[in-house]
Amino acid sequence: MHNTYSRDFADQVFMRLPRFGLSETMAQTVQLTENVEMYLKYIYLLCQAHGGPAKTGEVSHHLRVTPSSVTEMLDRLQDEGFLKHEKYQGASLTKKGRDVAVRILRRHCTMEYFLAQALGVPEGKYHDEACEMEHVLSDDTARRLRKLIKQPDTCPDCYDLEKLHCRHLSGKR
Repeated sequence: MHNTYSRDFADQVFMRLPRFGLSETMAQTVQLTENVEMYLKYIYLLCQAHGGPAKTGEVSHHLRVTPSSVTEMLDRLQDEGFLKHEKYQGASLTKKGRDVAVRILRRHCTMEYFLAQALGVPEGKYHDEACEMEHVLSDDTARRLRKLIKQPDTCPDCYDLEKLHCRHLSGKR
């Protein structure tokens, strides 16, 4: 007989396992899946763009998932303290959620800037590649890379949600 377990059950079991040799910071990072990071990043960007809560439909559109999937994830992220979600009102990040979102977005911007400005990766490619890399790049490596490529200090506040990249980029077409 094959048993299947819900993701929430697996997350609860995993969270109770001892974390031998992991620092508290690393333990927190283990909880953050790429999926969670993407939700937090887009909720942050939508809140910044509109000056208010991110609506379920907008999150659904940007992440290309169903509105019911968004609602389920918003409830989970609220339970974990990353955001506040009110039905029909939208979601706003808590300090904890904002901190994670800004960290992810900063790494994304750094990778976009590096790919576009230093390597000359065309505009149609650097966003998608940076999206993959933002989840595996450490904060320390991103900081060193920002210094090496002389990335403007305005990143990630200069991120343009419509263009899906930093306003400072001038990628080749």
